[in-house]
Amino acid sequence: MGKRNIKTLTVIKCISGMLVMGILVFFVWAQMTLPRENRVSDDNCVQFDSAWEQILSDGSRVPVKLPGEIEAAQGEWITVVSELPDEYEYTCLCFRSLQQDYKIYVDGELRQEYSTLDTQLFGKTSTMAYIFLELEQEDAGKEIKVEFMSDSFYTGVMSEIFMGDKSDVVWYLVKLYAPSSLVAAFMLLISFGVMLSSVLIYFSYKRNSELFFLGMGVFLASLWLICESKLRQFFLPNSTIAMYMGFFIIMILPYPFLMFINNVQERRYEKACSVVAVCAIINFIACTLLQLLNIKDFFETMTSSHIVLIATILFIIATILIDAKRGYMKQYQPVAIGCVCFLLSGIGEVCQSYITNAKYNGIALCIGLVILLMMAVVNVGKDILSIEKEKQVAIASSESKAQFLANMSHEIRTPINTMLGMNAMILRENTDETIEEYANNVDEAGKMLLSLVNTILDFSKIEAGKLELVNDEYLTADMVKSVALGFEDRAKKKDLKFEVKMEDVPDVLYGDELRIKQIFTNLLSNAVKYTEKGSITFSIQGIHKTDGFAIVASVKDTGKGIREEDLKSLFDSFKRLELSKNRNIEGTGLGLNIAKQLTDMMGGVLKVTSEYGKGSCFTVEIPQKIVEKTIDESAGDTGVENDSKDNESEGLYVPYAKILAVDDNEMNLKVIAAFMKNSGAQLDFAEDGRVCLDMTKQKRYDLILMDHMMPEMDGIEALHAIRQDKDNINNSTKIIVLTANAIDGAEKEYLKEGFDGYISKPFTPKEFEKTVKNNLSVALEQA
Repeated sequence: MGKRNIKTLTVIKCISGMLVMGILVFFVWAQMTLPRENRVSDDNCVQFDSAWEQILSDGSRVPVKLPGEIEAAQGEWITVVSELPDEYEYTCLCFRSLQQDYKIYVDGELRQEYSTLDTQLFGKTSTMAYIFLELEQEDAGKEIKVEFMSDSFYTGVMSEIFMGDKSDVVWYLVKLYAPSSLVAAFMLLISFGVMLSSVLIYFSYKRNSELFFLGMGVFLASLWLICESKLRQFFLPNSTIAMYMGFFIIMILPYPFLMFINNVQERRYEKACSVVAVCAIINFIACTLLQLLNIKDFFETMTSSHIVLIATILFIIATILIDAKRGYMKQYQPVAIGCVCFLLSGIGEVCQSYITNAKYNGIALCIGLVILLMMAVVNVGKDILSIEKEKQVAIASSESKAQFLANMSHEIRTPINTMLGMNAMILRENTDETIEEYANNVDEAGKMLLSLVNTILDFSKIEAGKLELVNDEYLTADMVKSVALGFEDRAKKKDLKFEVKMEDVPDVLYGDELRIKQIFTNLLSNAVKYTEKGSITFSIQGIHKTDGFAIVASVKDTGKGIREEDLKSLFDSFKRLELSKNRNIEGTGLGLNIAKQLTDMMGGVLKVTSEYGKGSCFTVEIPQKIVEKTIDESAGDTGVENDSKDNESEGLYVPYAKILAVDDNEMNLKVIAAFMKNSGAQLDFAEDGRVCLDMTKQKRYDLILMDHMMPEMDGIEALHAIRQDKDNINNSTKIIVLTANAIDGAEKEYLKEGFDGYISKPFTPKEFEKTVKNNLSVALEQA
């Protein structure tokens, strides 16, 4: 766009802005200065100031000053008379009933009568309201007689009397009292927002926000202001119910503010708070019963409600002062300031309730509520920022811990791989029985160390919420057999009888086989550890439920059992029961905790029954989907047949196969060389990814075994470099990753990167040879 076009747009924007501003200025000026049009009234409303006389019971008359108060007993009718103006200028007189019944006569004719005693549900006094007396032209100069009565302390009180057209009088009252009603309505909307915000804060931060109670308090206070509004008869269908609501709210109002301050002060004064709250409840019940039974009206018991309110105010002030002295107030300083402002406004509101013609009811209370709300929001915002900051620190710490554990897992698995790999070659080639015994001990210790590493890694993944379930089809019998085989030998070494029972279990199920095996393994490991004599029974049964299918497995032992008081903490992390007696038993105390959390993740249930000194029975129920319903009845209950050939390597023989092994750790390369010692393959080695890349450009390989974490260029970078180089003669060669990264989902991620296979360190000769053999056969066939 050219410079000329840019200047044109700028001029258009300036002119448009000036026009908008001009229109707004014109609107404000015209509304404020030009004559009013379409007015509802001409604001012609004045006070009726004629002289009044009281007609006594004997018919005599005495002058009285009204508006004002005439001495009279509750329930006594009072009669006063005056004269209407000689000239007809006003069409209406407006009286205000203060819990009073009214009868108004003009020249002896009953013109207006007011009472709500026949329509209200309960009570012995009428509702406060404005009473309008319509005047005719011929009423000028006539006598007006007013009779009024109340069964409350308002008996002899007559409020101001207004004169004017009815619309003028109403408009005068609206101008006088509408601001507080509008502010109350606005505060009512805000209270909904505050309560909604507190709910959102709870679900977002798992934090019980005190804002909910404050929102409830603001809601009740705003509703009270609306119910007590002097204009309520103009916008509410039933003024009596509004009056009742006003008293109900005043009686229950202390509760939300007590709960609010109790939460803010972290329940330090909960007992005293409960006492005041109970007093409020007792007052509510007592006053309501007195009203229902027509013994005393709410107006007559209002003082007790005010006493409870003042007690609440004093309690809040006292606790704030105590906290200030003890140094706790720093935690909620904004709220403390807001509370003081609100309480002062509350005291002012209570005082105004005893002023007959108070014109600003509610304004002070609304101002106090606004200040308190603002301060509470500031305080909660400060807390949320603090929580968010702590959350970010926790997340960073968790991620750092997870990364540390992943790195440590890699670093620990690398020497374990070397140790177990070399030891496997000793067991394969050794003929000396003594050395074989030593090697078996090394193998057992190495596997125990690997189990500890895996357990801690699994726990950290569960704690960080990063462990995911991987569901797939699996053969039930094979799964059970693979679990049981590992424990049959351990049970035999302790002279324990080991039984496996299967009943009504389909051949093929759908679920996370690896995690189910882990649950069973942890339960069986626990049973073997704590059973010195007797038996261990591993039972698996399929059950059909209304909402699907589940496998139920139980591990029953005749071991030490568990004390009843220890059952509650049995599944806690790092918990070892009766440590002084079980110091010789290996373990981290995480096995049962992990089993419980994995069961919960799969929607299952893990239960335990135990009798101390006689044994325990752990039962786990896990929902699964049936893939193949055929049930193998031959599974039987006679135990597991241990086929020793399953645990032996048949050896690897792949003559003339050209294989490149890439690893920055020399000992790992030696393990690979040892595993392939008699394979007949041509084996080359590279110490990092960059050397590997150079070698793949010079020589064609049938298979590449690639470590992941290496200096200069890691395994993934080397893989991508080989695949992206179309001129590389190994562009399509099978590449298998050999890594100590055993984090859940690692295999899936490596295959996604483009690797053709995955072997986790430490690996056994059997799994190494199987993977190499399968990938070599494919590569040789393609060649």
